[in-house]
Amino acid sequence: MRAVTFTLDQPAGRHIAYRMFGADSEFEREQIYHLNVLADETVVLLGRLRGDLDEARRLLGEDTDVLGYSISSEEPQNGLVYIHARPPPAMKRFLEIPRTHEVFFNFPIGSTSDGRLSVEMLGETNDVLREALAEVPPELDATIERIGPYPDAGGEILALLTERQRVVLDTALSLGYYDVPRGATHSDIADRLGCSVATVGEHLQKIESRVFDYIRP
Repeated sequence: MRAVTFTLDQPAGRHIAYRMFGADSEFEREQIYHLNVLADETVVLLGRLRGDLDEARRLLGEDTDVLGYSISSEEPQNGLVYIHARPPPAMKRFLEIPRTHEVFFNFPIGSTSDGRLSVEMLGETNDVLREALAEVPPELDATIERIGPYPDAGGEILALLTERQRVVLDTALSLGYYDVPRGATHSDIADRLGCSVATVGEHLQKIESRVFDYIRP
């Protein structure tokens, strides 16, 4: 099994997806857990959203492309969002790629620190993946980050970490701490988690030590 990791841009436009999650948006899409084109060519999405959830409800309720939605949250700035909508044309063409090629998307789909979608696509060979990538609409400006064997050791590595360490690692990744250039600091992670900078540093040091010990030949 082979995998390609790539990022997708958010084209400028008035569609609800670009208004809520574009570069100038006040919302942060943390992860997409499910995204699928239905038989009527509409799309259903289940994901996690951070930002002013009341404003998100207003935007979703007013948009004619949104056929249904719900936001569930226990925190005022962080919630699980379900959306049923007519997709932007470019995104619809992208989501239909697994229908015409022997590939599939690996969920959840994440976001980079600058608002791009971060996607992992799986297929049997590199040639299959390249053929599928050639179908990505140019408006989405796909940038390949990695292509090679599917890194199936991830579950084994995560098993080495405590539950709290996994939360810290997920937060660091979502904020872009390990991006190049670095998109966040220990202070940013501490603010998100509501803990001290020193605690974040200790957790990351232990996480990195365990991961490097695991992958060291």
